[in-house]
Amino acid sequence: MGIILKRGRDGNYRTHWYGKYDVDGKAHVFNLAVPVKGKTPANLWKRGDAAFERSRKEAQTEYIRTVEQARGKGRAEYLVERLIEMKTGRSVDHVRIADLADRWLSMPRDGQLTPAYVAGIKSACRQFKVFMRTRKPKDKPAAVYLYEVTQPDAGAFVEKLRERLSVKSVKEYVGLLRSAFRRFLPPGVANPFDGIVTRRNRETAGEDSVHRKPFTAEELERLLKAAQDDTFLYPLVVTAACTGMRRGDVATLRWRDVDLQAGMLLVKTSKTGAQVEIPIFSPLRNILEERKDNGSEYVFPQAFLMMQGVPNPAFREGDDKSKQYRYKPNPGGLTWRFKALVARALAKEKPKHPPTPPDPAVILAEGLAAIDCMPEGQRRDHTRDTFTRYMAGTSLRQIVKQTGFSKPAVSGWLSDVSGMIGKPVIRNRTDMDVRNRIAEHTRVVREKGQGQRSASIRDWHALRATWVTLALTAGVPMELVRRVTGHATVEIVLKHYFRPGREQFKAILAGALPAVLTGVKSEKLTPAEELQSLSDKAKTGTLTDADRKRLHIVAKLV
Repeated sequence: MGIILKRGRDGNYRTHWYGKYDVDGKAHVFNLAVPVKGKTPANLWKRGDAAFERSRKEAQTEYIRTVEQARGKGRAEYLVERLIEMKTGRSVDHVRIADLADRWLSMPRDGQLTPAYVAGIKSACRQFKVFMRTRKPKDKPAAVYLYEVTQPDAGAFVEKLRERLSVKSVKEYVGLLRSAFRRFLPPGVANPFDGIVTRRNRETAGEDSVHRKPFTAEELERLLKAAQDDTFLYPLVVTAACTGMRRGDVATLRWRDVDLQAGMLLVKTSKTGAQVEIPIFSPLRNILEERKDNGSEYVFPQAFLMMQGVPNPAFREGDDKSKQYRYKPNPGGLTWRFKALVARALAKEKPKHPPTPPDPAVILAEGLAAIDCMPEGQRRDHTRDTFTRYMAGTSLRQIVKQTGFSKPAVSGWLSDVSGMIGKPVIRNRTDMDVRNRIAEHTRVVREKGQGQRSASIRDWHALRATWVTLALTAGVPMELVRRVTGHATVEIVLKHYFRPGREQFKAILAGALPAVLTGVKSEKLTPAEELQSLSDKAKTGTLTDADRKRLHIVAKLV
């Protein structure tokens, strides 16, 4: 008795291993659901190739587990399974941890899964599989099936994720695994992820959150000036800055939502479905007037196509999904172009004398130290291997040929090292490349989750934060701000969007609070002194609408 291979009607071996055991003198043969791999030897008693022997070992482990389970007829789990079989006529399907991602993704669904969701579930299941392989209880084999996973196992896995991922990422991973476990666990077995709390308590909530950084009035002017020559991007930036709308709402803005006669936009937001009203001021009106005869139902048809893609009219149900679009959706392209604009607009002037190239020995030492801080896994191993080869003098083309990696992957790993140490790595470059310059002005490294993706602070959504901050700073009532942005609560606006700078924050309070609290004397200033004070406010971006009106009056008096 033990594991065997069975032949089909054609005389060839079947594709899976079988088990055979004797109960009360009666032989039972069952499919172990372990594929036969490698080359099957002519004599099964002899040793096959490495792949065949690995599958044989896996089948042997599965055989022992199945036999032990079959002999445990007094267990409550077994009785429940027998009851289900008698009522439904179907045996309970035990899903392996290693097969969870494939089983979950192969389920029939109404709609098509997004690439981001597929990548997320694959990543979550892969990391959980690796974690459970290393979590072996004493004198017991590692868990193989979902029903063997306990809540302490799930809790330990989540704690390991929290060491290197943001709260949002951990929450997404737990949600994906919770749903997958709920679908495939046998009836009556508790879901180990149901008891996992992913939200931090009130004392620590938001401590590791990274918010968008709004532009000051001066930075916004520089941004618009830098975008003037870009006929595609400039109208989009003006619209986002003047309305506070999200990237998707700007790109999909329809003419039916534009009332030029009344000077208002009436837009139903795509994220929440809230109806918002936004006044059309002169910079935005100029943009709309120029485009009102564009022959499309959309104000910015090119941006709409980047967000939604161009469907292939020849595509039919059942065709290869890669042919569904003539041009695939590329919303990331909008973000990339905007961030490149931010990097150009806010870049500092280059020094007259270029800096001395850094010492390769220093680059090697700092690069290896930075790579060691990355989480364990293939990404870190590939990055170290590529970086070590490159610093030894191997060219990019040679590395691609030696390792089999693609050129974009090799270049990307070297750029990652360059970003981590803040110095150029690729030879013949005396300055940061475009990618690093964009990261310098638009991203910030998270305090938690070192080695993971940094946080974006200057993207399209930063224009929304800018609009809210400038509006509230100028004294616009909160209710009017929410009427424009569509936010349901004041708390969301204040927590995520109202982010004045420190100097701006201090100036607002100093101007609003009495002198007994601020120590600022309210002596009457001469026109020249008042002009200087207003000019200083303009430089720091704290000038309100009332200050602007006063500035025109004082300028005439001086």
